[in-house]
Amino acid sequence: MKRSYVLFTTSFAVLVGMILCYVLVFSDEEIQRQIGATFDKIEIQTSHQATPLPPVEASPDDEDIDTTDALEQIQQIDEVYYSDTIGAYLVLTDNREFFEVSGNANRVIASLQLENEGQTLKLSEFIGMRMITETKIFAVTDKGVLVTIEREGGRWVEQERKAIAGIRPNDRLFGLGFDQTTERLIIMNRESGTTDVELLYIEERITEVETEERNEPEGESSGSDEATGEETIDVDAVSPEDEALQTEAEPDPEPLSEWAIESRKALTTTGMSASIQQKFEKFRGVGLVERQGRIYVLDSEELVLYTINPNEGTMNGQMVTPRVYGSTGMFLQDNEIFAIVRPDVFDLDAFVSVD
Repeated sequence: MKRSYVLFTTSFAVLVGMILCYVLVFSDEEIQRQIGATFDKIEIQTSHQATPLPPVEASPDDEDIDTTDALEQIQQIDEVYYSDTIGAYLVLTDNREFFEVSGNANRVIASLQLENEGQTLKLSEFIGMRMITETKIFAVTDKGVLVTIEREGGRWVEQERKAIAGIRPNDRLFGLGFDQTTERLIIMNRESGTTDVELLYIEERITEVETEERNEPEGESSGSDEATGEETIDVDAVSPEDEALQTEAEPDPEPLSEWAIESRKALTTTGMSASIQQKFEKFRGVGLVERQGRIYVLDSEELVLYTINPNEGTMNGQMVTPRVYGSTGMFLQDNEIFAIVRPDVFDLDAFVSVD
């Protein structure tokens, strides 16, 4: 009897616990959204990693490099972006090379050489990179050239380059962010020779589709027919049914687009302390990351991490560890900000936490 009572009370307690857990936890919409997002990421990573990729080719001068583990190829890093969506590091180098590195940082998954030869828009120094979706990446240079890298058929390929319209000669650009709500790119800018800092919001604009219409002179053929008195047969004539099928089969031409500055938002620094304000006069930003609605920019020479509230247009700063001195960029991983302190190689020891 006693054993049955214990079994009954234990089962009842477990049942009540499960009901309370569902009511208090899983019924919350935000928690359900986070759980759904987690499973979506797992599905994307599984699909991404399962896609067959061509092997990474070794450098011609380094025959001993393992084509599977070719981390030695990654040198002189410009930008690093960690994507928790696909669970991989994305890297751009001074040599205009793009790499996808495994999440445990021990293997190059894919690589792409961005060529300047034959391109109207040449690539200079990269100042920012951002993954928009699991198959699309944007990168931008200090001259305002926007590079699009997309995943097609298991390969990363470069699409048409675009020059961002509205860039001024005295603009000094750095960093690249993305506003998911408005689908606008964000670039930070400090006007040359001033202490004015602003956020540039870049949007894609659809331009008119160029079409070519061929107009035949009217009455030309009829006049010829009347002159000869003979009826001509158009061998290329198409029946209405066939014409309808051809119309359905032909895809609509893709609209032409451009990227242009939609607005400039000046930032105020009135809330800074006197010591930070003094360092801000020598401000030189490297890298830009977004976290929980804020934008973070690092000045690795003055050892200040600046926090920007884009909604209020305010900018403040705090001192950071001397270990990040001279770093060349930043990236966000697992909600933690890392600085690139050794850009010559790709190694986890080359990244230092800024927080």
